[in-house]
Amino acid sequence: MLLEQNQVVEICKKEEGFLGSYYPATVLAAIGLTRYLVRYETRYNEAKTRLLTEVVKPEDIRPAPPTSTYTNYKVNDRVDAYINDSWWVGSIVRVVDPNYYLKLECNENEVHCGFYNARIHFDWEDDKWVYNANRPQQHTVDQSNMVSRPEDDGNQPNDGKQGRP
Repeated sequence: MLLEQNQVVEICKKEEGFLGSYYPATVLAAIGLTRYLVRYETRYNEAKTRLLTEVVKPEDIRPAPPTSTYTNYKVNDRVDAYINDSWWVGSIVRVVDPNYYLKLECNENEVHCGFYNARIHFDWEDDKWVYNANRPQQHTVDQSNMVSRPEDDGNQPNDGKQGRP
C-alpha cells in the first residue's frame, strides 16, 4: 500500500493496553520503502507540549475508513467507538437513546459510547475496505476503495442515491 504525504490514516497499536485501538494520524513522509513517519492527531509527547510523531511499519497503518452519517445502530451491530482518543471495535449490547453500550472485542469490557462517537465498522483487507452488513441496506457511506465480502447477504451501505436513514 502506497500512502501519500498528508494522507489521513489510522495506526493500530499492538502494545498491551492498546491492542485493538486505532489512533488517527497524518502521514508526514515515507521513510524508504518500509516505514512511514506519522503525526498523531490525539497523542502527545511525554511533556504534552506537542503532538507525537512516530515511525511506523506499513502493517500497523491503514487509510481512514469510509465515512457515514448513520447513527441508528441496533443491538449486535459491530461498530467502532471513539473512546480515550482512539477507535475501538465492539458490538452494541444496549441502546439507551441516543447512546450505546458496547462490548469491546479486545477485552470484552462494556463501555458507554455517545451516538456521535460511534461509526460503522469496516475491515481493511488486501488494501480494500470490507463491510459486513448485518441488517437491511440503510447506510450512506463513501464507497470508494470498498468491497463487500462474498459471504454477505447482499446488504451493504448504499452509494447515497437511495435515500438517507
